[in-house]
Amino acid sequence: PAMQAQVDDLFSAYLEGPFGQREPYDVEVSFLLVLDGVTVRGRIDAVFLCEDGTWEVIDWKTGAVGTADVLQLSIYRHAWAKLRGINPESVRAGFHYVSSGQTDMHGSDLATFEELCAAVRLPQ
Repeated sequence: PAMQAQVDDLFSAYLEGPFGQREPYDVEVSFLLVLDGVTVRGRIDAVFLCEDGTWEVIDWKTGAVGTADVLQLSIYRHAWAKLRGINPESVRAGFHYVSSGQTDMHGSDLATFEELCAAVRLPQ
């Protein structure tokens, strides 16, 4: 019963939040992104197409605000851009902390593809 109450609270918080009434373009999107010979596999929680033709990639978080690593969003941004064959500059990415309703969106401050490759590169 306590676990179900937590799930119910999270679901209610989601519906009342900024994404509760928005229809996602896609959900649970699997991807492979090769960074300097290292294959990164993942799954994007949700992608939204904005009215201006740009994209928002969202990762749902149930933990405390500020505990997620923004590098994850950089990977998601480039993965979505690759899947769609678009410029990563047209993709913003964010963590949505469901319990608090807070969304931390990022755009131009995310790592470039080259910076991601450097991040996974092993020292010589």
